[in-house]
Amino acid sequence: MMQLTNKIAYTTCLLAIFAGGCSTKTTENSGHSATSPATATKVTVQVAKEMAYIPVLNFTGTAEANREAALGASIPGRVEKIHFSKGSYVPEGAVIAEMSDEMLIQAQIELETIRKDFERISRLKEKESVSVMDYDHMKAKFDASQTKVNMLKKNTSITAPFGGVLTDITVQEGENYTFVPSVSSDLKMQSGILTIRQLNPLKITVEVNEKEINSISRGQHADVVFDAYPDEPVSGKVSYISPVLSSVTRTATVEVTIPNREMKLKPGMFGRVSISMPQTTGVFVPVNALYRQQGTGEDYLFMVVDQNRVTRRKVTRGESKGNLVRIPEIRADEYVVVDGKNKLDDGSLIEMVNK
Repeated sequence: MMQLTNKIAYTTCLLAIFAGGCSTKTTENSGHSATSPATATKVTVQVAKEMAYIPVLNFTGTAEANREAALGASIPGRVEKIHFSKGSYVPEGAVIAEMSDEMLIQAQIELETIRKDFERISRLKEKESVSVMDYDHMKAKFDASQTKVNMLKKNTSITAPFGGVLTDITVQEGENYTFVPSVSSDLKMQSGILTIRQLNPLKITVEVNEKEINSISRGQHADVVFDAYPDEPVSGKVSYISPVLSSVTRTATVEVTIPNREMKLKPGMFGRVSISMPQTTGVFVPVNALYRQQGTGEDYLFMVVDQNRVTRRKVTRGESKGNLVRIPEIRADEYVVVDGKNKLDDGSLIEMVNK
């Protein structure tokens, strides 16, 4: 009898527990939960606008002399005199260096002797006292001697083919010049006695890929900023476009010519080149509407998809125009969140306080 009583009591307790559980579920499903609805985040929004802008292609390159020449003689010899010091400006046509003239003097003496023989045989030819063959032989000998003297004259002095700065002297006064190559100041192999460079204007060379080369033409405006003068952009123009592309890099060499009147810019300086394209239109938003995810380089915008909800969209930055930035992935008249975006997630509820 005692065991039956215990079983009844145990069963009664279980029923009470189950009854309590059912009662709890009924309460939860009845819609009387104490949980409050999601709170909307207050934000300011702005509409994306279509605006005119000038697209810009950006490149990097190195400044070079507009013209450069390693000058020497076509025959070995001794350097007798250099009339300009390294770093000085040399006008076009000026004699920069003089070479030894022993061979020239010898050739001139030989020419004078041959000239007399030629004049004598010319008089005999007029009297028909000498054969045509002998005359032709002497004339050829005279012409060859004259050519030799002219060649040696050109090699006893070195003149500037254009106005420029004397940047390298590889053979000093009193030294013998040979054809052995040397290394220039910019670590290039060269042969010669000296190097002259035209430094005004300068040119900066960039490599343009095959997708963009058709957008560039000669005479196109370009801005160049050098790391040495970051706050002093220089205006230039596209002066040369290679007619062929590299089969390895699929790029074409493009040269931009820039003025250098004050000679502040030096060959070898690193520069950033911006080439302007024809004006077009694009969709712009405030730059502070962009949201960058921490730990990544990805940019996002929170787009308003209805009156009270946003979606997060991955975007890329385009050209800047004041405090606006072009976004190619969005349309004009779409609304973007500007302030309050740091509190949002994809699908968050919002309350637009400035619409």
